[in-house]
Amino acid sequence: MGQREECIDYTFIGLACAIFGGAFVYFIFLMVLVTTSTSAEYTVTITGVDGLDQLAAGDEQPMLSPVLNLTFHIDNSGNRVRGACVSGPSTAVVSYGDAFLGKGTVPEFCADTKQENWGSVTAWGHNVEVPRFLWERLSSELERGVAAVDVEVTMPARCLKCGNVVLRCEAKIGGGACDCWLHRVFFQSAPMT
Repeated sequence: MGQREECIDYTFIGLACAIFGGAFVYFIFLMVLVTTSTSAEYTVTITGVDGLDQLAAGDEQPMLSPVLNLTFHIDNSGNRVRGACVSGPSTAVVSYGDAFLGKGTVPEFCADTKQENWGSVTAWGHNVEVPRFLWERLSSELERGVAAVDVEVTMPARCLKCGNVVLRCEAKIGGGACDCWLHRVFFQSAPMT
């Protein structure tokens, strides 16, 4: 009877060692996977602009009807853990110095792990009023080839308490790809009076 109890003790010890050893190896594997993975990188490129030629011509009318074609890029090639998305439908708003220029709807697009993907949107505005000082500054920057606009893509919240995810970019008109940053925006209720 003593040998049987001794066998059972060794069996439990061996089983416990195998479970803990396997869990340890799995934990190390996950840590290596996570630490060697990089987050997805988001960029935007303005691929076409129309309706700003009044500025370059020095037109005196401070109203614009701009159309901006934007291409968003998700580079998730360095991420080995999870995919990345611009969930949709999202709203892209283009502004210049806090002056609204246009907006458009971004359809959902994703990049799985170790992949990249592109999504496009046309943002437009009709008879947009731009303050004189911004009009002059934008006109000057367009002439010098250094004009840039702010692009903000608001993705819908996936749950009531999650908050929206906002992709913020500064895109150069006539330039290449520009970096974007993800932010989470939580709604705050108005204080009761």
